Amino acid sequence: MRITDYLTADHARLHALLGQAARAPFDPAAFEEFRAGLLRHIGIEEKVLFPEVRRRLGGQFPAADRLKIEHAALTSLLVPTPDAELAAEIKALLDAHDAKEEGAHAVYARCEAVLDDTSLALLEAARKYPAVPTARHFDGPTVHRTARAALDSAERSFARRQQLRNRGG
Repeated sequence: MRITDYLTADHARLHALLGQAARAPFDPAAFEEFRAGLLRHIGIEEKVLFPEVRRRLGGQFPAADRLKIEHAALTSLLVPTPDAELAAEIKALLDAHDAKEEGAHAVYARCEAVLDDTSLALLEAARKYPAVPTARHFDGPTVHRTARAALDSAERSFARRQQLRNRGG
């Protein structure tokens, strides 16, 4: 098994939990398990997999930049108190996101093409990656409840960070 096989299997597990949560009546416990699992999964990609691929590619991995934006959007959708409608928004975004990661010409395949034997070591790091603590849900005026609003906000934030980096800030 490689790290990307592990992450692909985790996609299936997370989708099953989200599906369980969204069935009527809404299952908050299944959603919380999904939420914690998704945060851990994103952490593995952002802290274990993508940094190593970037290192091997000389610091550039544009495909991961788009995924980082989507990770930020997904994370922001985990903030408000969940219900079936929010779960549907997350599912739509997650379906499109996972399609960019899985498949013969997707991001995970590109990762494996540069990782070679390192994939097995990264798999161990992924397995040992700790649970991510979750905060209480928050339903304030700036919280996003749609995938489009979350993506728009994440894209603006990413663009601002890129501008600051380009200016040396």
